[in-house]
Amino acid sequence: MNIIIFGPPLAGKGTQSRKIIADFGLAHLSTGDALRTEKKEGSALGLAAAEYSKEGLLAPDELVAKVVEKYYLHHKKGNGILFDGYPRNLAQAKHLMELLHREKGHIHLIIFLEVPNAILLERAKKRAAEENRKDDKDPKIVLRRIEEFEKLTIPTFEYLKSIDIPTLTINGDQSVIAIYSEIHDVLNIDNI
Repeated sequence: MNIIIFGPPLAGKGTQSRKIIADFGLAHLSTGDALRTEKKEGSALGLAAAEYSKEGLLAPDELVAKVVEKYYLHHKKGNGILFDGYPRNLAQAKHLMELLHREKGHIHLIIFLEVPNAILLERAKKRAAEENRKDDKDPKIVLRRIEEFEKLTIPTFEYLKSIDIPTLTINGDQSVIAIYSEIHDVLNIDNI
């Protein structure tokens, strides 16, 4: 069972991902974590990624695609993979679909957490205070991250829906338990 979870920054993807992974035994693919692992291992991919992060740049799509492919091939025989916030743009989505097609895999479900921007900004303020997260302290930075999600990831979600991947859109402005109950009910259905 391969699942993608989408949502703007601070929508609760990480919280819901941890619950899904624990209950369904899926491997968790966060490209940030995967890139950090490659860097720690000193692999060729990690060294290339380190060059970009040293300059304060995001790793380019081609490099991220190689990391995702390596991760997928390593975990494809397990219970499935939860793609956490990936793919972020159309190029990444098309690469993922090509990879899955080539490997005779597919995405069983896309989960999309919808949360109004005003709520996201409140969550950022709260998380900045509780966890001392610098990236959450400045509302302009938070809004920039939300705008980037809207500009790049919403069209990606629409593209994936257009190729008939089942989707579950959830109001992310509910309790963690209420959100997970909706997700769990859908994932427990045998035909997913």
